[in-house]
Amino acid sequence: MDSFKALEFLENTGHLYALEYSKKYLYSAKLSNFMFDLFDISENINFGFVYTKPIKIGEQYLVDGISRLVGLSLFLFAICECWKNTTERNELLIKKIKSNYLLRNDRPKIILKGVNQEIYESLLLGERISGKNKKTVIFCTYHEYWTKLKLGNYELKDIMDKLDKIYLYHSSLAELEPNQIRDLYYSLNIDSQKLNQIALIKDFLKELDAGYEWSEIEQLFYNNKDYLMMFLRDFLITKYTTNKIPYNSFYVVLKDYINRIKKYKSVAKAVEEMHESAITYNSILNVDMPDEDIRNKFVEIKLNKGTDTYAYLLEIFEDYKDGNITKTTFIEILTAVNEYLINRNANPNSRANFNDLLSELNKLLYGTNDEQNIPSESETSNEIEP
Repeated sequence: MDSFKALEFLENTGHLYALEYSKKYLYSAKLSNFMFDLFDISENINFGFVYTKPIKIGEQYLVDGISRLVGLSLFLFAICECWKNTTERNELLIKKIKSNYLLRNDRPKIILKGVNQEIYESLLLGERISGKNKKTVIFCTYHEYWTKLKLGNYELKDIMDKLDKIYLYHSSLAELEPNQIRDLYYSLNIDSQKLNQIALIKDFLKELDAGYEWSEIEQLFYNNKDYLMMFLRDFLITKYTTNKIPYNSFYVVLKDYINRIKKYKSVAKAVEEMHESAITYNSILNVDMPDEDIRNKFVEIKLNKGTDTYAYLLEIFEDYKDGNITKTTFIEILTAVNEYLINRNANPNSRANFNDLLSELNKLLYGTNDEQNIPSESETSNEIEP
């Protein structure tokens, strides 16, 4: 792993491409604090680690460090805009900044994904930004830098001297396979709000030739990521003995599930079956089922704030649809669940536990509670309630 000045790294690199599952750009408070709040500090700043994966000569994937490098690039562009049309010397420096650090072959050196790339490229190439896009993190970050530079009593030389003190560590991951790159990205970002687990799962299943089957699940929950995440959580809960999935671990738990089940069936078939569960879950979320008696019971459960029971209800609903339990038994179970919710809402300090109810219902239905264990690789102290 080598240490570089950040400006030297940008100058000597070719195009840096964001990964398919790295779609979210975040504001770099570290850079902003260093450049403005701590402007008088003379020490060098460690800008962290940057990991890249070679594609071909002049092109690399940017595995980690994207927010910091985009933030630095936006700061450099704000400098160009603040000092343009001032002096001939400044114009020469602005030309150097753009050609050395920001652009390569008339394109931004950093290539993002989706709307982020559209906004970023429009900024750097001087194209018009729509009113809607001016509310995005990328434009707001640039505008903050531009405003502070305009209002501050800064000399351009001092700003560039400051930037020259930013260092980073760079490692090229030439030997890693795509799945190893994805898992490294996951491990580096597991505690970050920018982690897009849906994109990671999509890339994982696409690699296993189940991308089309997964896209059908995404389309079922079209435009509602929260519902898709709820389904993933509750579907996975039904596959392991747990009532919680560790925070930011849906990807690794689903990966564990797929790797186990592919010993017995194709991944595409497993995801097709997952899609059938998603259809059932979607009907629970929307209380959309043809049988009026069953629908009325689900209405009551939803009104009584029973979303934490949906994982169990998904499993039981599938048993009913498969003919493993009768309608009468299904209604009795729904009634028991609803009575538990009514009691919980009326007595919020009660020690009544849904797991106790599940234990009794499972003994009644199956006579056993033996299931698989949650994989140890996904265990963590940060958890979310289902």
